[in-house]
Amino acid sequence: MTTDDAQGWGYQLDQPWPPPDTPGIVTAGGRTFHRDEGCSGYQQGVRNSIKYGRKLNPVEQVTARQAKERGKGRCSLCWSEYL
Repeated sequence: MTTDDAQGWGYQLDQPWPPPDTPGIVTAGGRTFHRDEGCSGYQQGVRNSIKYGRKLNPVEQVTARQAKERGKGRCSLCWSEYL
């Protein structure tokens, strides 16, 4: 984990997660573990970053376990079957 990794919100961390080896994506600046770049929540985050002049961090392929270890929350849009 890098020191500049954004951490998930408490309500995200408390939600049920997909199985540990489930693949998905994160960015160092994002708080959330997404299924892929096609997620509308991910796309909104990119648009907001551009709008407010924030740095766009590269997408990293990780597993649910790795995302959780990095303090990310799970996306409720991508992983709605785990609500």
